Amino acid sequence: MLRLIFCLGIIAIGTTASLYGPFYALLFYLWNAYFRPEDWSYGGFIGSLNLSWLIALYLVARTGISMPKYPFNWRVGLMALFVADSVLGVVLSEHQDWSWNAWLMFSKVALVAYLILVLVTDRQRYRQTLLVIAFSLGFEAAKQGWAQLFLNPGGLNNNTIAFLGDNNGVALGTMMLVPILGALAQTAGTRSEAWLHRLFLVGVLMRGLTTYSRGGFLAALVLGGVGLLRSPKKLRYGLAAAVLATLVTTVMPQSFWDRMSTVTASDENRDNSAAGRLHFWQVAVQMASAKPLTGVGFSGFNPSYESYNTSDEFTGQRAVHSAWFGVLADLGYPGLILFVTIWMGSLWSLWRTSVICKRDASKRDLRAYANALMSSLIVFAVAGTFLSVQYGEMFWHFVGLTMALVPLAQEETVRAVAPVSKQPLPSHPALARS
Repeated sequence: MLRLIFCLGIIAIGTTASLYGPFYALLFYLWNAYFRPEDWSYGGFIGSLNLSWLIALYLVARTGISMPKYPFNWRVGLMALFVADSVLGVVLSEHQDWSWNAWLMFSKVALVAYLILVLVTDRQRYRQTLLVIAFSLGFEAAKQGWAQLFLNPGGLNNNTIAFLGDNNGVALGTMMLVPILGALAQTAGTRSEAWLHRLFLVGVLMRGLTTYSRGGFLAALVLGGVGLLRSPKKLRYGLAAAVLATLVTTVMPQSFWDRMSTVTASDENRDNSAAGRLHFWQVAVQMASAKPLTGVGFSGFNPSYESYNTSDEFTGQRAVHSAWFGVLADLGYPGLILFVTIWMGSLWSLWRTSVICKRDASKRDLRAYANALMSSLIVFAVAGTFLSVQYGEMFWHFVGLTMALVPLAQEETVRAVAPVSKQPLPSHPALARS
């Protein structure tokens, strides 16, 4: 009952705030998406409200009424091409009803990602957006991470998180969130706020590791390496990473390390889960070979699996267990090329933004956000190799955050130099190329 009251209170606040403008409706939508109050509060009342679609429809209508600028650049163009290709994937799908239902959900995801670019137009809004995402998703994850650290250190946590799914999805989402919490700590206005973010970071990290997901563990290793390379204070980062590594090696039991060691197992020692993934990837390649330009249909791997499966061991409807192979099977090679280009283009834009912001101490926060998003997208590439998350909200929202950060840094650069010149100045060429 207390959980229901808590959620209804936030819903009331979010509804009221949304009346003041579309940006607040966007924050309300993000809270609902990442927190999932219908699952956290138990019971069916909040679920019956269908908040996700209601807030999304209001967000679109309120944005249209406010008549903001609708930016268009090569990053937006790539996303528009991918959405168009997904529509083609529905039209030519082997299972149109299935693909259509899946596409309706993805259309909302892609639209909200674009609205992040439209509505997150200054530093304050950018930080508020990151805070809503971080605390909406991190609240329950950090709580469980810290609780288990004290009550059952290193024990397996098989609890799902509605926004992320099973243990592999939880591992992916929490590892993508860790660098965001780190950036918020770096740019906090007070020491107490910085420590709050760090406490959340440790809890979220432990929550991800205790899923015993091998993909999540690999992502954590990569996250540590990328963070060290991108950190402006490598000694401090290295010391913090060493403390966390010591905590993990001390707390996690031998059963955890035994499972992680199977990542490099030979063919004869590979477990059923790993063997199954390799088979599903082979089936995805067969689907793309049969229909190289269109694939089997948007989100169509699952219903089309048996038509292409040649194994007697892995039968029935199956997931592809890879974002990359999933897009390849669903949309063919053009879709995969667009998806990879969106991911690589986002990394490139973030790297260019980080380089430019490095030259100006006043943009330390923007550089921290760029580095954090780079780490998150690399984590997605690693853990997403073993999970069907190609149409998930978190990845596409982070693409939207990338698109919003680049022009924000560009405008800050122009604003900083404009007073010393009587003529309008062009944007920084490096940022213009990003």
